[in-house]
Amino acid sequence: MAGMRVLDVDEQGRLLVAVTDGDQVRLVELAKGRRAELTAATGLTAAKYLPGERLVVIQHGDPAQLSLLRVGKRITPLMGSTGHATELLGVLPGRIVYRTNRRHRLLYSIVIRNVLFGEEVAVYDRGGAVIEAAVSPNSRYIAIRLPRKLVLVDTMPVTEDDHVRLISPEPAERGRRNLRWLPDSARLIATEYDEDSTRIVRYDVASESWHPVAVSLPTNSTGWVAPDGRRIAIASGTTLMFHQTDNGRFLRSAELPAPIAEDAFLWSPDSRSVAVSTVTGEIAVVQADSAALTQIPS
Repeated sequence: MAGMRVLDVDEQGRLLVAVTDGDQVRLVELAKGRRAELTAATGLTAAKYLPGERLVVIQHGDPAQLSLLRVGKRITPLMGSTGHATELLGVLPGRIVYRTNRRHRLLYSIVIRNVLFGEEVAVYDRGGAVIEAAVSPNSRYIAIRLPRKLVLVDTMPVTEDDHVRLISPEPAERGRRNLRWLPDSARLIATEYDEDSTRIVRYDVASESWHPVAVSLPTNSTGWVAPDGRRIAIASGTTLMFHQTDNGRFLRSAELPAPIAEDAFLWSPDSRSVAVSTVTGEIAVVQADSAALTQIPS
């Protein structure tokens, strides 16, 4: 199974894997040594399990559209149009978070939609080229990266002025990226890139301030905080390091068969392991407590 790319991992450790086959991409589920072919679609670029369910949301096509797959059943259209993009940003229990440019191709809105009932709320509709968005675990806050700034959307503001507020101005290149919330929904983790250094930083919503977590990292590093907030996995080249979140202390590291591909890193929901895809099309699972590495055979 050459050219594999891991897309998601669920509570039982099952992996969603994309396998490219010409213009078609096959979606495969790997679980305890077993392999199940789920579906195939043209231009399939993302797929996520809905937490706690055997439902998968799939992004495919150009412009992107979303479909829903109940594992073992046929894929069905969920939403989207040939006239604008509908792109998956994340999943919550029973809901999806997506961005769409249905008003104008350069102006995006962010929407949270109940998958089962179709109800949805536009949580950000002020336009701009939304590059990245992260929804807090309690769904109250959405951190959004635009080309030159980070903003915070408060879905339960005291006043309308508090609905969208500036976190920080950002340079067009480098700056703070790879946004992830801690479980308390009050602190945000990001990877911060300067001219010649990289570090992991934390933003506190209450104090509206940034604080260092892990500093003096190699310039090509990227960090991902675990769902339970205890550890951060930091990748640099073929090295995957684990650090404590509270004080940045180095814990252990593993050597990967090749560097991690872009947007191809996933913590398991229980925070015990990570699954990565490499630039050479391999998949590896690394245990956070021991750094033991297991390669997924093709």
